[in-house]
Amino acid sequence: MPTDSVSVTLAAGSPAYQKTLASSLLQAGMLRRLFDQGPYLRIQEPDGNGSLRNIRKFRVYTFARRAAWAIWRRLPEPVRPVPPATITVSVSDRLLANWITPSTIFHGRTGTCLICLRTAKRQGALTLVDNASRHPQHWKEAEQEEFQRFGVSDGSGDVGESMMRRREQEFQFCDRIVVPSALARQSFAEMGYGEKTEVVPIGVDDHFFVPNCESRPSIFRVCFVGRVELAKGLGDLLQAWKRLALPQSELVLVGAVRAHAKSLLATQGDSGVRLTGFLPPQSVLQCYRESSLFVLPSPNEGLAQVLLEAMACGLPVVASDMSGANECVTEGKEGFIVPTRNVDRLAEAILWCYQHQDELPAMGQAARARIESNFTLEHYNQRMIALYRKLAARS
Repeated sequence: MPTDSVSVTLAAGSPAYQKTLASSLLQAGMLRRLFDQGPYLRIQEPDGNGSLRNIRKFRVYTFARRAAWAIWRRLPEPVRPVPPATITVSVSDRLLANWITPSTIFHGRTGTCLICLRTAKRQGALTLVDNASRHPQHWKEAEQEEFQRFGVSDGSGDVGESMMRRREQEFQFCDRIVVPSALARQSFAEMGYGEKTEVVPIGVDDHFFVPNCESRPSIFRVCFVGRVELAKGLGDLLQAWKRLALPQSELVLVGAVRAHAKSLLATQGDSGVRLTGFLPPQSVLQCYRESSLFVLPSPNEGLAQVLLEAMACGLPVVASDMSGANECVTEGKEGFIVPTRNVDRLAEAILWCYQHQDELPAMGQAARARIESNFTLEHYNQRMIALYRKLAARS
């Protein structure tokens, strides 16, 4: 098996774009150890024959974590405390830190690796923290602004102060912060982290997310995928859709519906809005493939994974300028980029797509081509490997 002078300990979690990074590192002879944080907590390392072997499974912790989240989800939303993420990740962080061995690079995820970072750094590793969106403080502020705009009293959000402090400590302590877009880098620069922030655009599984070439939707169907909440631009989307009142059309909202969104849906939604709730990946894929257009008016992203998924499925997109769309969308070619919180421009873009449905397939083909040219999982893996080697050479 090939070996490389650069060795990487990777703490990978749930992000879909990381799911093949360990395999690419293994193939390149760079993987020292893999901390697999989801859905089961386990540690793997190369077996010398091109595969990974388990060296430790934390079965008790995995059971306790799932039980804690199950109890939390069963509590009525109005009385739910902040999710138990801080407690569960603190425990897993401490468990994994005992299994860190010397390597050139340690790469962890924000909010989950504070103790691991310190341990790896004491052993001489360069430490990276992966953050998929803008700085958490900016994310929190944008969420609160949406609550205020739409008069929602549920303004606590999902991220508690303890998790915010934990992430800030990681940013202060690590050597580099990896973000997916120039938009996210600007956010970190405004918080004083510009010099240590590296942009690595993410990728999508273009073998799973593929277009439907057999037929076109029988009606004009607009698809949104993500948590159905104000922080994703739900308020503006519902206002634009209600204003348009397009005949023979449907807005499909795919994702778990937050409690505060239910009252908004009751007043702003209409018979042309369909909720699916949370769906497994195969069903999400089907929603993409049965749609005419993907819309993401979120005021609060780095580079939205769902944006790349929709484009990989051959959908033209209408996205806000805070969604990361500037990284992957050329105005008028793969779709349209609209100003954040501008209902008029959002409605105009959707209306144009409705009135020019014959032009949408070509835009969808351009979207798919853009993914194939620069935003596959292989593109992401090679960008990360190049960053590891660059940082190791500098050190």
